[in-house]
Amino acid sequence: MKKTLCSLFLIFAAVFLFAERPIVRDIQARAGNGTKIRITWKIPEDPEPAISFLILYRTNEQISSYSQLAYVEPLATLSADSESYTDTLNDLSDYYYTVISMTDVPYDVVLLSFNSTVTGVHLTAKKTDDKDELKEEYETVYPDGTLRKTPLPYLDMIEGINAEPLVSDNTANQAETLVAGISGSGKKAKLTPHLFEEDLVSPDGGDDYLLFQILKNYFVAKKYRETVDKLSQLIGTNISDSTRNRACFYLGEAYYLQGNYEEAVRSFVKVQAAYPTLAKKWLDSSLDRL
Repeated sequence: MKKTLCSLFLIFAAVFLFAERPIVRDIQARAGNGTKIRITWKIPEDPEPAISFLILYRTNEQISSYSQLAYVEPLATLSADSESYTDTLNDLSDYYYTVISMTDVPYDVVLLSFNSTVTGVHLTAKKTDDKDELKEEYETVYPDGTLRKTPLPYLDMIEGINAEPLVSDNTANQAETLVAGISGSGKKAKLTPHLFEEDLVSPDGGDDYLLFQILKNYFVAKKYRETVDKLSQLIGTNISDSTRNRACFYLGEAYYLQGNYEEAVRSFVKVQAAYPTLAKKWLDSSLDRL
């Protein structure tokens, strides 16, 4: 009982003492679907001194002192008003997160549950049953009145509007794959451009913003030669590992979409550890076309 009261007293004292200090609070990390970890926190109102930007750290141990971060590479640099970040992982290790506020100098205060997570968070492995996997290999018989798990490709056709029926993209892709198999080419349909979730919305600044601008102005516009030049320049600069991995993957996509499959393979091999499933998919397709 005394230990609990003492802990509560320390928390309330910290809230009072650091109310207007440039330190974030209520940090939480939660495992999402697939490979995502979502980290959230709250920014103090009118901190003194003002926050210039935030630095997010990811570690394998609980951080209770700023000195523990001396040799840790920052995970991301974020704007002063950021209150969340989505981390992408490819293993099941426990990770802890710490947010440090930067004023004129780092505000080197670390408080558990304020700006540093108390417990580790990890991805959840999805268990599969071997028997279930074998079942999926065989055609499922659906009783009358039962919906299919995956609906059949649809025909986008409205009577009287089009002289010829319009076929959905899904149907067209499947037909192309079938024709390729019949003709003996053995090649699957060419992959379509992939964008990571982090790059769908414009960041406030930092390395991610530079990458976003390249994607917006060149990659999405299908200017793949310019994309290769700009991404190569960005990769050669001092950027975070997360941004460099995504930039390298986009570089592989740009080569692939240009038809330069040999260079695409070289790029995808570099990020196999960061994106094992996704990189394998693009590697297989690139090698299939070499």
